[in-house]
Amino acid sequence: MIGHNPVPGPMLIHSLSAIRAARPHLTLLSRVVLEAIHLSEGSIGPARAVARHLGLENRFQLARLLRREGLPSLHRLAAWATVLSWVRAADHTGVSLCRMAFRSNRYPAACYRLVREVTGLRWGQVRARGSAWVQLQFLREIEELDPQPRVSLEHFEQPIAEPRIGLQNRGASLRPSYRACQASVGRAGRPPHVDAVHPRHC
Repeated sequence: MIGHNPVPGPMLIHSLSAIRAARPHLTLLSRVVLEAIHLSEGSIGPARAVARHLGLENRFQLARLLRREGLPSLHRLAAWATVLSWVRAADHTGVSLCRMAFRSNRYPAACYRLVREVTGLRWGQVRARGSAWVQLQFLREIEELDPQPRVSLEHFEQPIAEPRIGLQNRGASLRPSYRACQASVGRAGRPPHVDAVHPRHC
């Protein structure tokens, strides 16, 4: 299980702290999974391999463990952490998702689809809302899985600026950058050493 960064960014640390507060009685194995995902800022490997590393019989036992403790699936946790790390990076450096995709040997189209799958919004819309908004949606999804929430998310909510993109221009803000990305791929060919990536693994 190899992570992308040795230390998670401040936003992911805050997210991990919020989950711990909302789920103070998590078992050791669940805490290990959460910390590993936040440390790597995304996927920590296939569920089968993760289950084996944790000493579980199979991926179904891992899925039951997470569900019993009111947590999303391994894939869903990793997807949220991945999107949160992308938006945080964009907030701090202004780097485009297309460039982040190439740097990590991923297909940009798969990364754009993952953002839409996780948040329900396009990258331009999510980028306008910022990492604080993404974190809040992540925590809300976790809270909804618990029939008896222990901690109100109001404690973790931060003021979120209104989207800088008007309703009429939200789609337009994404299309030019994505077309430019597609054009660059067409000129340069496939990124080196990139295997076909399913959106769920991006």
